[in-house]
Amino acid sequence: MSKDDATWLNVAYVVFLLVTAFVAYRALEMVGIQTGWIERFEWFNYAATGLSAAVGLGVTLGLRSSAERNEYFLSSITELRKVSWPTWPDTKRMTIVVCVVVGIFAVIVGIFDLVWAKALRLLIA
Repeated sequence: MSKDDATWLNVAYVVFLLVTAFVAYRALEMVGIQTGWIERFEWFNYAATGLSAAVGLGVTLGLRSSAERNEYFLSSITELRKVSWPTWPDTKRMTIVVCVVVGIFAVIVGIFDLVWAKALRLLIA
């Protein structure tokens, strides 16, 4: 593992902390709206911000606390560096192929649906 991998892992932990804190804040905000606490208590937003920051920090520290987990994440980053990623033109071409195949299957399933609907209508009527 290089120092660069450890740096990227720390960046990932910071992003995880921010996302977790944001989700916790939005959840607390929704609870405050549903219960009416936002209107009743002027300190609610400050409490929600502090609590969501504490939740984000606690979850991130809990995630980071295991040495085995950190080693797993670092080895995952190392393995991802070995992956041969497709070029942009290859990605566009494969995306077009997937969209065309999905479109063809959608038409086929739609035709089967119409046929079965008419057949069941004839059987029931």
